[in-house]
Amino acid sequence: MPLYERLTGIGMTSAETRISIHAFYALLTERKRGSVSNAQVISAFNLNAGEQTELTTLVARVTAGSLTGPEIHEVLIIAEAKLAPFDSVALVKSRFGV
Repeated sequence: MPLYERLTGIGMTSAETRISIHAFYALLTERKRGSVSNAQVISAFNLNAGEQTELTTLVARVTAGSLTGPEIHEVLIIAEAKLAPFDSVALVKSRFGV
């Protein structure tokens, strides 16, 4: 299951494991501060290889200054509620530039 589907719940079945948006944001914030490693984030959410690639791309956008943690948090909360303008994974990814 791709990372953004697990974060937003869009397109998921009940058998799949969601990722808490708030926990994801908190761990990314701690990662930026240097108190949590990429490996710890990957382990915390049991990310598969594809999800790890998506995480790396998202973190690169934040590191480059193209995207902020609060932006990620806000967009994912809107998407989780399935509200426009971020009511699909494609729109979320477009907003994040990934």
